[in-house]
Amino acid sequence: MSDQSRPVCVFGCSSNTYADCVQKGLFGSNPARSGIKAGDLCFLYHYEVSTLFGVWRAECDGARNIVPKAWGGRFPFQVKVKLLTSEIVEIPKPIVTPIAATSSNGRLDNLLDAGRAGELVRWAEGKLHLPVSLKS
Repeated sequence: MSDQSRPVCVFGCSSNTYADCVQKGLFGSNPARSGIKAGDLCFLYHYEVSTLFGVWRAECDGARNIVPKAWGGRFPFQVKVKLLTSEIVEIPKPIVTPIAATSSNGRLDNLLDAGRAGELVRWAEGKLHLPVSLKS
């Protein structure tokens, strides 16, 4: 695996939005996730089941309304993503919380620093028993 030196962005979803995110390769939020750039790694957190899914790569810089009518316009900050792994990796709450939660309130951080991002990528590699390709 290449050195994971950039932070990664975590987007949220629910049972109502998960399939759209995965099938359309589009993640959205409100408010904006500042600074997401093409090539950055992304994860999707399903807050109803407390599970983090990964690993995707941003295919473009984050922008407003890439697909204006997606999710009825409720999540205008969007980024197109591409799955990097052979299958979607599910990272359960007992793994996610110590790595990605804010210590002050226990909520998941939307932007993970390179160290914490690297821990999640290494966990995904172990789950798949192969390296996650960080190359485009």
